[in-house]
Amino acid sequence: MHLFVNYNSYKEPLLNSGLMTHELLKEKISTITNQKKIEVKIAGYSAQHREIYQLSVGRGPIPVMLWSQMHGDEPTGTRAFFDLFNFLQADDEHNDFRQLIFNHCTLHFIPMLNPDGAELNERRNAQGIDINRDFLQQQSPEAQLLTRLHQQIQPAFGFNMHDQEALWSVAGTKQPASISLLAPPADDLALVSPSRLKAMQLVAGINGILSSIIPGYVGKWSETFEPHAFGDNFQRLGTSTLLIEAGGYPGDAERQFVRELNFKILLYALEQITTAGYQHHSITAYHQIPQNVKELFHLLIKNVILPTPAGIIRVDIGLNHSHSFDAVPLQHQALYAIQDIGDLSTYNAYQTIDVQGYEFAHALSLGSLANFTVIDALNNTYSFQNGQLFFIRKT
Repeated sequence: MHLFVNYNSYKEPLLNSGLMTHELLKEKISTITNQKKIEVKIAGYSAQHREIYQLSVGRGPIPVMLWSQMHGDEPTGTRAFFDLFNFLQADDEHNDFRQLIFNHCTLHFIPMLNPDGAELNERRNAQGIDINRDFLQQQSPEAQLLTRLHQQIQPAFGFNMHDQEALWSVAGTKQPASISLLAPPADDLALVSPSRLKAMQLVAGINGILSSIIPGYVGKWSETFEPHAFGDNFQRLGTSTLLIEAGGYPGDAERQFVRELNFKILLYALEQITTAGYQHHSITAYHQIPQNVKELFHLLIKNVILPTPAGIIRVDIGLNHSHSFDAVPLQHQALYAIQDIGDLSTYNAYQTIDVQGYEFAHALSLGSLANFTVIDALNNTYSFQNGQLFFIRKT
């Protein structure tokens, strides 16, 4: 059913770019409170006393808990939630599908678990705590709240929505890992418990759908057990938990396409849960998902002639943005830093410039902002000034 849903009919237009702030979240939630299908309440407060909301819908026997932005600078899942809210509140040709969900599931969303971090576009909360590493100590009010909600809801399924750095790639393809998936392990041995089996089957099904949309762009996170993390511990406590990481995709700096993928993943997963269709997928298919690796740069300059104290060498230069993608609207200009110099022929990049033997007049320093000019084979000029890239096309 989800394949026939027109995403653009439900996409929330006010969340297309820029920071996903707490004020914007509150503005959007205020429009939902006027609807009857979704129940909205304040579940608790952040360290700086910002509201953390719980939105619930459905009346079915299968409790599902979905949370996003426990890292404040990872807003893609939050945006996809609001697209999904638009779908769940609509009255159109998909009403039968909605009723299927509502009759079988009770959905509990916690968008923006870390509003203080979101306000500053930072990973950690106002205390400097990584909430997703605070399951054991429970020092942050946000971790305490998520734990309490889990105890109250006792979810059969859990969806942990994150963003990953755009430089993660898919092993064997050198393509960005636009979506990375994981059924987190519940112990050091990564045993297949009953709850994890369901999560692995559901992930296998999601990968099958994504592979038809973005073949070669789906990866799997490491199965190393993280005893401080919520996903691993919820899995241990019997909730079939899925980690969904939104990554980079060519030409999608604002992650709007990846946001759409999140929307489709969630609709597919809810369909699979309501019909128990996930049981038809094998864990063999889960284990066949290629791993996340790092074989990408934001920009790769190839075939540079570089002077060194010991003589002239031919090298490639790998450069990365010094700011995450969500900081770009604030900076209005990505800043490039030199990440690596040498034989980078086994790497890929979002943009590649082949200068075919262009000679540098000076040495380069790893880790520094780019300050140099290169000319490619077509006489196009690329000038870096304090990390900013200026492009001059030959006329």
